[in-house]
Amino acid sequence: MNLRRDLRAGVQEAQIVLSHGCIAYRQAGVVNGERPLIFIHGWGGSSLYFRHVMAQLGALRYNAALDLPGFGNSPMPESVEATSFYTHRGLAHVVAEWLDAIGVTQCDVVGHSFGAGVAIALAAMQPQRVRCVVLSNFSTFRNEAERRLIMLMHEMSSLLLKLRGFRFAHSDAFARLLGARFFYHPPSLEILREGLEDFWRMNPDAAHWAMRYALNWETPNDLRSLRQPLLLIHSHHDQIMPPRNAVYTASLAPRGQLYWLDECGHLPMVEKPEAFLEIVTRFLNGG
Repeated sequence: MNLRRDLRAGVQEAQIVLSHGCIAYRQAGVVNGERPLIFIHGWGGSSLYFRHVMAQLGALRYNAALDLPGFGNSPMPESVEATSFYTHRGLAHVVAEWLDAIGVTQCDVVGHSFGAGVAIALAAMQPQRVRCVVLSNFSTFRNEAERRLIMLMHEMSSLLLKLRGFRFAHSDAFARLLGARFFYHPPSLEILREGLEDFWRMNPDAAHWAMRYALNWETPNDLRSLRQPLLLIHSHHDQIMPPRNAVYTASLAPRGQLYWLDECGHLPMVEKPEAFLEIVTRFLNGG
């Protein structure tokens, strides 16, 4: 295991080797009797965008966030069967192996956007490990027509990766352009630049396979099976994951609740970190 200290955020960066290859992750805080909190990022991102809430939470409990394979600083596996590895359940197996490797036997889980599907799969597969589930900016489909429409939208989003080689794609102007879609009130240019470079770091094959193979009926079926307390946090002004199916999504979980954020885009942990952390901790503490 290799550790490096991120002084700006008070978060440690680490790497560990699993059966498929190397996984990069961030961690903060110390084990103090509270259940660890695990963050799972969405498509096009990494553990980076949880960094600031992790640093704040570190005073209260141990928390960690991994970079899924092919995202952030986790390399693409050399040889995997994409049709099973890049489903939500396939990636949940990776998360479970990582939790075993870092010694987390029981935890609460926060999954954002695409990562929410992974969190749902993990909670369904290992209910004894996951006590509470928080989903952020996620909604599922109600029928096959909606599933196909969402897949088409996601495939269009993945076309952005073809711009990676152009100079303009790494410019401040492009960072602001993309930021206007992800945020209601875009943060500083420095944060927008970080997010853009994190997006370009995504492996194109991982990006394509994750969208193609994870969007299936396993996820809503797993959601129906959950017995854990579940909170869905969604934003009225999310342009990436439209909120129209949020009420339906929360209702699928037997113990599901829905909390709306106003004047916030797709990344509340970046745009409204204090409010996001307060909502999460209040829910995990039984509020």
